[in-house]
Amino acid sequence: MNGRVELEPLAQAVWSRIQALTRAADRLGRFPENPPWPELGAEDAKDVGREFALRLLRAGADPVNYRLLQEVVEHRALPLVELAGRLGLHPAAALERVADLVQVGLVERSLVGDSVQATAAAEAFVRLVESVAGGVAGKTAGLRGTSR
Repeated sequence: MNGRVELEPLAQAVWSRIQALTRAADRLGRFPENPPWPELGAEDAKDVGREFALRLLRAGADPVNYRLLQEVVEHRALPLVELAGRLGLHPAAALERVADLVQVGLVERSLVGDSVQATAAAEAFVRLVESVAGGVAGKTAGLRGTSR
């Protein structure tokens, strides 16, 4: 790892999700019985972006989800059943986790071959976590704990 973590893929994943939801809400707002969707101004965008970014981080930070991300980043794509086996999960449980990670933009799922692929955001997320972990490991050189 080069020590530099690129955060743009995470921001792009958040922005893509906001755009998708806005487009869906706009379509619903075209029905006469539905109220129109409000515009997303600059101030709102920061708050919404923060909310979506925190959701992405929560989803990725779950220990099982993080292992899932590590697997798909390492292998680029894995069949869902194989991924479930690597995680020690039933495929139905793995599918729910994949669905959560798809929603926040960390993975994609292809129905052809029923595979799960890493996104650029997944790669950036794993690099971020591993950079922090590596930084901590580098600080512990010569540190002795007290064990009882």
